Amino acid sequence: MAKDVALIGFRQDRIGARLICLLNVMRLARKFGVRGRYLWLSQPDGPYPELVDPRHFLTPEFVAAHIEIVDEAPSRAGWQNVRAAAPGMNAAGFARALADGRRYECDAMSETVRFLDEDPAEVAAEMRAVAQDLQLSPRLARALDEARRVIARAGGGQPIAIHVRRGDILDGDPWSYSSWSAKYVPDEFFRIFIARHRGPVIAFSDTPAAVAHLRQGDARVLAADALLDTAALTPAERDLLELLLMAGCAEVGAPAQSAFSRAAAVIGDCRILPLPNGLTDAERRAGYDALLERVIARPDSFFASGDLAQTASYAARHAALAGRGSALVDALGDRQDLLERFPFLYRELAAAAWAAGRTQKARRLARQGLGSALIRNRDKPLCRQVLLVTEAQDEAALQAAFLNMVFTGRSADGPIMPQLGLRLLAGGGRAARELGFPPALLPLYAQADPQQGAAEKALPLWAVRIDWAEFVRDPGLTSEMLLWPDMWRKIRPSAEDLAEVEAALAQGGKPDLPGQDGAARLGFCASVLRLHGRLRRAMLLLEWLDDLRPGDFLTSKRLADACFAAGNRKAGWRWLEKAQALAPDNAMLRLSRAIRAAEAGDAARAEGHRRAAEAAWPELQLERSVRRALHEQTPGQA
Repeated sequence: MAKDVALIGFRQDRIGARLICLLNVMRLARKFGVRGRYLWLSQPDGPYPELVDPRHFLTPEFVAAHIEIVDEAPSRAGWQNVRAAAPGMNAAGFARALADGRRYECDAMSETVRFLDEDPAEVAAEMRAVAQDLQLSPRLARALDEARRVIARAGGGQPIAIHVRRGDILDGDPWSYSSWSAKYVPDEFFRIFIARHRGPVIAFSDTPAAVAHLRQGDARVLAADALLDTAALTPAERDLLELLLMAGCAEVGAPAQSAFSRAAAVIGDCRILPLPNGLTDAERRAGYDALLERVIARPDSFFASGDLAQTASYAARHAALAGRGSALVDALGDRQDLLERFPFLYRELAAAAWAAGRTQKARRLARQGLGSALIRNRDKPLCRQVLLVTEAQDEAALQAAFLNMVFTGRSADGPIMPQLGLRLLAGGGRAARELGFPPALLPLYAQADPQQGAAEKALPLWAVRIDWAEFVRDPGLTSEMLLWPDMWRKIRPSAEDLAEVEAALAQGGKPDLPGQDGAARLGFCASVLRLHGRLRRAMLLLEWLDDLRPGDFLTSKRLADACFAAGNRKAGWRWLEKAQALAPDNAMLRLSRAIRAAEAGDAARAEGHRRAAEAAWPELQLERSVRRALHEQTPGQA
């Protein structure tokens, strides 16, 4: 590789991902005036033998200008990842880094790399401009032109598109053993999206027969594979042409995690409407009602049994809201062949039976699910939750089990734990005392969650976790705590009082508490500010609260969290020790101390605090958080 190359791109992936990575390299190289090269992996015996030579897809001149063919994955030691660096760097900073000789590698697969101060619309226009420079091989260029002529002859203006992901989700093992709502969209929502428009609709799918089943004779729906001479194309060539065709559509209805459609939006100017969440409330309700009715009344009308199973997963969420959970359980609960082939349905139907008050049926389905040989680990937690709330047990054990699930990975996912959390914290039992959760917050944050299929009010779990975020070692959960809801929505119930108090504190004043529950509400706001990195604001609020009410262990714990977040471990330990002194029997605090010791790599100290927590509350089994914190610092000691 030439020494003057400052930016490389590489993906060991399919052609669409390679193309998006290449376009990112081209945009950045052009904008910042450096030389960039995309490293095209050519391995005849590798996982993508159809991608041996980029000149099968692009002109030799274009390849020579932008691509270097390599026969093995390149070493990227000394190259910084630009996709990881961009969110925390502005364009001028990147330019300075390049001028200083720093070199970057790009591995973006379906998104655009964008720096902090770059305007999204301008960046999108720049990506479309470099995409216009793509030079297809003459054979593929002719195939693309012919497909576009067929679409034009259909009339009706610029087409829209749908991405009908089916394939291995319906019948491939082990993918079909679990549900994939982020990748699979039931026919009903596609039909609602199609009904919004009058022009031609191009249906892109890895299962063409599913498109014929979906369109039900609608002449406006054109299968993408019918626009191309697929017999004369390799799968990779077809993927490339379909990606370019989708990029030329006005709007694309697609699953939320459709990398293919996101890539098309990078290349062209198509809008992505994630289904079903991008539909209006009325459209979503109509779609859910229709698919629930079809699952219950016409289960044989589906394209395949996997189609029925994936749609039933959607139906189960809606059944509780519609008061039809029992009917859904009656329709599918005894179909052992279907349940064993698609074992995630045990989870869905057990939760539906529980919500419908059918305790024995819920318990039986949950047990059958946990006993299924094919059930995936990701589908077991909801079965365990059903057993937790349907089997008679000691109240203290229930309190501990709730905390164990909430703070252990994805064990609390689903509609059950938020409802149980509201009941337990409102009851003021040991879980509420250990967490220090103020009862005054419950009416502010308890809500029904239709997206989770919960008709009853529930307490969102981010509100339970926020003051004990050090226990959350799963990056995905941490990201969800930050992004949903956003910071403003988290503090909105107390926003006016927060603004008044912060204004007074900024002037050096010592304001009174705004109302009887002011300390609870503003202390919670301080935790939100700390979670979102507003450490100075959080510290000012918490110091003010500590002056007003110095005996509150949760305020001391929150001050410790803010200090640890700021990197001041000495002060963090001082506040954490004070919190423990104020609540000497609190096992969660002892485990928090164990986690903080583990984060510092002090295994002996962490183990001592863990043992103390175990003695204080034996049923509280959160040592996994301690182990993961220790592993992150000192892998050999975990």
